[in-house]
Amino acid sequence: MTDVRHDIASVRHDTASEDALIAKALERFQRGDDAVPRGVRAVIDESWRRCLRNGVHLASKPPTLPRSVAAVMRSLPARSRELREASDAVMEQARTALAGCGTLMALVDAAGVVLRADGDESAVAAAASMGLTLGSNWSEASRGTNGLGTALYLGDQVQVHGPEHFCVGASTWTCTANVVRDPVDETVLGALSVSGPTDAFDPHLPPLVLASAARVRAALAEREDQRRKQLLEHALTMLSRKTTTGLMLFDRRGRLLTADARARAALAALGAARATADAARVQALDICVDPDGSLEQLPFWLRADWLEPVVVGYERIGTVVKIPNTVHAPSREGGLPRYKLRRVIAYIDSRIGDTLSLEDLAGVAGVSRFHFHRQFKKSLGVTPHDYILRARIERAKGLLIESDLTVGEVSGAVGFVDQSHFSHTFRKLTTMTPRNFRNCMTG
Repeated sequence: MTDVRHDIASVRHDTASEDALIAKALERFQRGDDAVPRGVRAVIDESWRRCLRNGVHLASKPPTLPRSVAAVMRSLPARSRELREASDAVMEQARTALAGCGTLMALVDAAGVVLRADGDESAVAAAASMGLTLGSNWSEASRGTNGLGTALYLGDQVQVHGPEHFCVGASTWTCTANVVRDPVDETVLGALSVSGPTDAFDPHLPPLVLASAARVRAALAEREDQRRKQLLEHALTMLSRKTTTGLMLFDRRGRLLTADARARAALAALGAARATADAARVQALDICVDPDGSLEQLPFWLRADWLEPVVVGYERIGTVVKIPNTVHAPSREGGLPRYKLRRVIAYIDSRIGDTLSLEDLAGVAGVSRFHFHRQFKKSLGVTPHDYILRARIERAKGLLIESDLTVGEVSGAVGFVDQSHFSHTFRKLTTMTPRNFRNCMTG
């Protein structure tokens, strides 16, 4: 991957002739006369190429009709609303610090939707005339090369100067932007920028952008810490009660916080000991990715009737999993003995990238094919085929998050011969394509 980090402070456009050269390079590029724009920074060149491929309209879009804060907030996902709230202190400071400077600070969510724009009144009004208003979209695909949209695409800081903007409307402005990342999983939640007319832009403002993005992230982290504290307090209350139920506690992102000994023993008996490992995560319990909860996509060892949401006020801050003591039984009546089940699960796990036949699994269990299929389903509630598919997808999730393997390479690594079959199965079991899952989990 091309290294997009660069020294923003070193970007200088000292003369009008230099700007004119860039503007002419863009004109030639847009006409198709110059396949490789000369004198243009690589990060801008690459952005222009994306704009051309995506069919971004060269002319400025008309200003978005004004919308009330309430109307915009109702249309936003929960994570965008939280990002806006976390920026309160930063934007209040910007309103004061940038007053009279001819510049403004803007915040967009991960989709490029403008959440706030504060600062010098004249700059805010001028930006609104260009279409930068509450609820408008400033992604690169929508507005072409611009600080906010290009930073979102790159997942990194960037400065876009005057004529480097792909569309003409912002060609007299300079914008420095940086992304705001989720303090939990590092996904990009949005971007924050300082921008203004080029002749009014202070080259010393970029550090303000970096510091402001860090402050918003810190505010989000503080909120997560508070939720975690509330969740653990709830867990202590439950653990203090006498119960034979195995307990697991997941935060609102589906990450395991703690599991008691009964839960660990129950999952070990089911061949799902990995579910209690450090950093274990259940995507279906991540209310930020899926607010409605795709309970039909729960892993094989988890059942919907074991779940108990933890709600404080009107906010769900996590989930308690209550595993009944009946799960501790060696196996269900007519199922495989526990030691045979563990042996089969371990065999599948160690050969997840290979072809696994019913004959092989029955041989590991030491029973006939017919009896193995019936007893396995009695033990786990799913057929061997369905269990293997889910196990392959669970392994694929880990590879998509933790490795640099391509989707095709991940497909082969978990035992799929055909990538299209892998993608179809992955989407069926997770409601997301492998690529979308990777983007969501890694930012």
